[in-house]
Amino acid sequence: MGQVDELGAAGDRARLTVSARSTEDGAQIVCAAGELDLEGGAVLEPVLDRALSADPAPRLVAVDATGVTFCDSSGLNLLLRIRQEAEERSVPLHLAGLTDPVLRVLEITGADSLFSIHAQLDQALA
Repeated sequence: MGQVDELGAAGDRARLTVSARSTEDGAQIVCAAGELDLEGGAVLEPVLDRALSADPAPRLVAVDATGVTFCDSSGLNLLLRIRQEAEERSVPLHLAGLTDPVLRVLEITGADSLFSIHAQLDQALA
């Protein structure tokens, strides 16, 4: 695996932590843990933007959400914006390890049909 960046929200207790790394075969992996709300989205968005704009272009970007404990409409909107950007860049975007809170928001809104969703990260990378 490649370089790892660790980021967290401002303050003593991060509500969302994010790490990113690249694989030897050109995939970008972004892992999130905590609350994907307005504050968490502000932490996650620049990391996802960097992953999508990596040079050379990534073969895919996988978001590992196994540690996400909460997701609201602002988290959903971020995922939808990133999906649109990935599509414009012709970079496949995969979501992996969705927890019940994230999956519920996607299913209720019908957005689950817009994403490539995998039970585990290794499936998303295959």
